[in-house]
Amino acid sequence: MDDAIAHLLDERAAKRVMLRYARGVDDRDWDQVRGCFAPEASVQGTGFSGAREEYLERLVPGVERYGVTMHTIGNQVVELDGDAARTETDLVARHFVDAEGRDEELVIGVRYLDRLRRDGDEWVIVHREVRRLWSRP
Repeated sequence: MDDAIAHLLDERAAKRVMLRYARGVDDRDWDQVRGCFAPEASVQGTGFSGAREEYLERLVPGVERYGVTMHTIGNQVVELDGDAARTETDLVARHFVDAEGRDEELVIGVRYLDRLRRDGDEWVIVHREVRRLWSRP
């Protein structure tokens, strides 16, 4: 396979990790979310730093307190280095009180700074830094 095509496929696969993560959170598919991270992954957030499982223990009830969420991905930058990658992903997370998407309660703009590695045919996050850029209200 041509190197340029392989590079584009790797870049696409690295970006898809964030798509799977956002869809998993919105669908409350916590196994899918867990699968976006290496077992030994660490997360550094705005109010939390720790291992993958500790992160999920905080994430799940925080998300499930809302009737519905919608995570919309904006700009993404991918830097590949063999079987490793760095990504920056801007995301807007909308949180609604009810399951019909009425009564929006919280909107947050974040940037995810992820380090990934190739794991077979997939890419997984080995470290995530979360930066809150803004929030409303």
